[in-house]
Amino acid sequence: MIDTRDAERPTRTFSRICIAPALLEWLDQGGTVEGWLRGRVPLISYARISADRLSGDAIGVTRQHRNNARSAEGLGCAVVMHYEDNNLTAAKESVVRPAFRRMCQDITHGQERDSGIPVRGCVSVERERVYRLPADFVAFQDALVMAGDGVFIEGATVLDITGEVGPSLGAEEVDRVRTRTARSRADRAEEGRVYAGPRRFGWLGASRNPLRIGNKHRNDEEWPHLVVMIKARVAGRSWRGIAGDLNRQGVETARGGRWSEQGVKVLVSNPAWWGGRVLDGLLVTDIATGEPVIGEWFHADEARDGVGYETWKGIMAGVRAARMHRGMNQGEGAPVPRPAAGAAGRTYLFSGVLRCGRLNDLGEVCRSKLCGNKASGRNAKYGDYYRCGDPNCKGVGRRARPVDDFLEGLVLDHLEEHFAGPPAEPVAWRGEEKLTRLRTTRRGIETAVVTGEASWGDGRHLLARVDRAIASLEAERHEYLEAQTAENLVRGWAPENWARMSSCEKREVISQVLASVLVLPVPAGVSDKAPFDPSLLKPSWRPTGPTRLSAP
Repeated sequence: MIDTRDAERPTRTFSRICIAPALLEWLDQGGTVEGWLRGRVPLISYARISADRLSGDAIGVTRQHRNNARSAEGLGCAVVMHYEDNNLTAAKESVVRPAFRRMCQDITHGQERDSGIPVRGCVSVERERVYRLPADFVAFQDALVMAGDGVFIEGATVLDITGEVGPSLGAEEVDRVRTRTARSRADRAEEGRVYAGPRRFGWLGASRNPLRIGNKHRNDEEWPHLVVMIKARVAGRSWRGIAGDLNRQGVETARGGRWSEQGVKVLVSNPAWWGGRVLDGLLVTDIATGEPVIGEWFHADEARDGVGYETWKGIMAGVRAARMHRGMNQGEGAPVPRPAAGAAGRTYLFSGVLRCGRLNDLGEVCRSKLCGNKASGRNAKYGDYYRCGDPNCKGVGRRARPVDDFLEGLVLDHLEEHFAGPPAEPVAWRGEEKLTRLRTTRRGIETAVVTGEASWGDGRHLLARVDRAIASLEAERHEYLEAQTAENLVRGWAPENWARMSSCEKREVISQVLASVLVLPVPAGVSDKAPFDPSLLKPSWRPTGPTRLSAP
């Protein structure tokens, strides 16, 4: 089952699948799923929230699950599984919702993949929790159709969306909407109008009472901190140093979190603070004068704040990485870094697995990831090294070679102890029969159209749906086979396997057995040049047996 939470580094953004608490309690007492259902229709409770601003353990999605269970009970159904995407929007194509994707797959097959618990549909407090984009609507609709008797409950109402057209489903209509949206965005930018989006640090958010447009009016508490950030960067302060200063002062981001190096870069390099805007990689300028268009929102004033457009240009001149330009084009003369001919990508086996064990400036164990770095300058003789880069921490570092050698030995011993023996028996993918039937159905439809038994007008929509279902199942099968391949890297382990593996395969094996390795700082009074001390590495191993995730 899916669970992207990290107990060591809690975050509001996660996806999770678990057995419904009431059913889980029944199973723990020795009952069966069929005995608990008693003829009721088994449903998935899907909960999603775009921005989790509540304190506590996912209060928003918990409330949705509670309401979903009541709605299902009132309609003769029962919630058997909880699927949730917390702090994830459904309005952006670039945002992946793992629980939603799995829900569509499981409804298609009629059961949750890992537990085998039957599912016949979904209940949600409102349809916007489930889908907002055309592609998501199509995927969910196809899943209900493929289920045969798929059920969708919105609030306390059973909906039949199998025949609905959905939100702008046609490809041509989607293109027209995108064109109109882009044209409207360009017009508003040229006019200097306030543009939509999440609340930015330094400005007030949207409000109904009192009525207020978001990102237009100054936030009196945050604005002075924004000006300080800009001036600190001009004075030569590092992005990391600025983020650390803010966190030590207890200043929170616009979403109530801690500052990161990237967060500071994004805010200070955004021209919005002096009234400008970037659109399609270019600064929006007046066609007649060529000067930047100044927006109608509150912005910095050179006389009042001591920073402005010229300040921003100076900051941006020192920003080398393209990704830090907030989407701005680099220009024809900008150098494009290219790898040296024949140079292979540098791979550090334990990057991301190592975690910093130093107490940071906030008095907490840092637990940030250590990444591999190439040694240079006068330290090159010591070799490459791992280092923590968290702005709130002075950082922990270790030479890469002794760390790799020691941990590699631990991993090989662990594999020999827990995974040696005959290879695991291959488990057939659950959708093979359904995929075969769909391909047969497609050939039948094509034959009926060619022979005149069915008109093209009747067959083309059905063909389109069958084609989508086939493509979806083929993609699921590909993911399954990739997962099986990764699992087979450790099952039936033999010591000689390691020598034959590429660096990427070794990293895959490491990620399957090692959850993390806490790297403790060198004790006070011990020189940094002292011999490598393996006792300062504290590995945490992943469970080797099957686990069942339960609801909180």
